[in-house]
Formats: sequence, structure tokens, C-alpha cells
Amino acid sequence: MAGAAMNDPLNSLRNYFVRVPIGVLLFACIAALFSATSEATPLRVAVAANFKSTLITLTETYVDQEIDIIAGSTGMLYSQIRNGAPFDIFLAADSLHPRLLEQANFAEPGSRFTYAIGQLVFWMPKHKETVSQSMFLAFDAAIAVANPKLAPYGQAAMALIDKFKPEHKALIYGNNVNQTFQFVDSGNVAAGFISLAQVKDRSPPTSWWLVPMSEYPMIEQQAIVLKNHHPGAEHFARFLQSELARRSITDAGYLTSVGP
Repeated sequence: MAGAAMNDPLNSLRNYFVRVPIGVLLFACIAALFSATSEATPLRVAVAANFKSTLITLTETYVDQEIDIIAGSTGMLYSQIRNGAPFDIFLAADSLHPRLLEQANFAEPGSRFTYAIGQLVFWMPKHKETVSQSMFLAFDAAIAVANPKLAPYGQAAMALIDKFKPEHKALIYGNNVNQTFQFVDSGNVAAGFISLAQVKDRSPPTSWWLVPMSEYPMIEQQAIVLKNHHPGAEHFARFLQSELARRSITDAGYLTSVGP
């Protein structure tokens, strides 16, 4: 009797596995393996150069998933995605390129959203007086601008130059707004148009002129989840729209909405 009692737990366990269909067990094993693999595989986020430092700050508070950040001009990243680059989310510096990807079936329908609205500044870090619109109008030396063929901030800058200084031809083009920043920061170019977020916390407010948003096309920065994405892509997209993320984005020098 004692031996039979000792065998009861083993018989119960054996009977459990006999009753559970093999397919269910196999599915559970595959699901567990898939979950472990997705957690180990980084989420690949392609981001417009202006937003790179802000995204790094945001990922420091996002502990759910390891993230690889690939930064560049919006136009360059868009071209890479069209040519098969294995990105999971695209954070552009405009709304056009995410919309084009959505229309061409490179992205998940309905996943596009505005995560930030950029603000343009005219930056003269070595100038001793407060930088203003009048200084921009009087400035006759080279101005650094992100390539307008690739970068929405460059397009915004050129709209302003064409409007107020169409005769100004001394322009130095950066591949993206980060390279444009480096041209000016290094002293190789005395002035340039960049994002407010790039100078807000590292250069005094007297060194830049915050261009009124009415003077250039709105820089509506949109994100979109791409096809064949990492399982954690939607979760990170929701995080970027959370109140916590919006506060960080605003603190960095962007707007998250435009008032009526």
C-alpha cells in the first residue's frame, strides 16, 4: 500500500501529459522560445538626426526592450527602408515620408502618428550680441543648412531664405541637421539653421533666434511602424505617445501639438 501511495504523484503527472494534446505543448514551447528571442533581439528604430539625442533620453526610461538607434536624414532613411533595410519603426522629421511608406505598403496601416513638432532656430554661437531676425537679414557670410533634398529642417530653412534673402547664395549644406550643427559648433561656419532641440540646453538663448513658426512650413515629425516589425514595436510606439514621453519631448525643445 505504501508503494502504491508513493506512485500516485508520478501517475498523476503521467496522466496529465497524456491528457494534454501534443500540439498544445508544442505551441507553448514555441511561444516561450519566441518570447525569449524577441526580448534578446533589439528593436531597430530609424530616427531623423535632429531627434537622436532626445530618443536616447527617452530610451533611458524605457526598460521593456533593448533598442538600436540608427540616425540619419529623413530622406536617406526613407530610401534605405524602400530598399529593404530591417528597421522596425521610422521616426521621420516630416509627415510626407511616413505617409509615402504607408501608401506603398511598407508600413502597418493606421500606425502613423505625430510624435513631435520641430522648431527652427538661426544660430550664431560666437556672436556677442543677442541674435535676432534683423541679424539674420543683415548677415552676408556663409550659412549652414541641412540638405533640403533630404532633410525637412533644410526645407524649412530654405523657405525662410527664399522668402527674406533670395539673393543669398553662400550656403553650406550638411547631409543632415546634425552635420549642420557640427559645421557651426566647430566654428567652420559662423551661422546656421538647426533645430531648437540641438541648442536648447547647451547654448545660451542669446545665441539663437527662434524663427516664428508662421514663417516656414510646419515641421510635423511623424512616426510609423514598419512591416515585418519586431514584436515590441507597437508597445514602443504607444510609449512615444504617452504623457511621460510627451513631457520629455517638450522639455527637449519640441512641441507635441499646435494650439488653435
